[in-house]
Amino acid sequence: MVIKARYYAFVSSLTKKLIEDVEIPEGSTVEDLIKILTGRYGYKFERLCYIRPLYSDKDYFNIYVNTKDLNDAKLFPDGLKTVLSDGDIVTFGPVSGAA
Repeated sequence: MVIKARYYAFVSSLTKKLIEDVEIPEGSTVEDLIKILTGRYGYKFERLCYIRPLYSDKDYFNIYVNTKDLNDAKLFPDGLKTVLSDGDIVTFGPVSGAA
């Protein structure tokens, strides 16, 4: 299946892209996607995904699935273990304004 990965701010600086199609196996989770993208972009990509800001109790940094914040436990009770679907858009990096 294919999902779209979108990158903002310093994440796009690392990937040198704003958006790309990523082919992933059926049943893949957000965590699996991070591993795939870490294989492409290296350790820094992974570290950016797991930033835990001092001002926050979040375990991972600004990741959105179809414009919804993955940190919202009501929407995504499985967090990083959330299973992705074909055509999903996963966004990495801080987003402000309309996405």
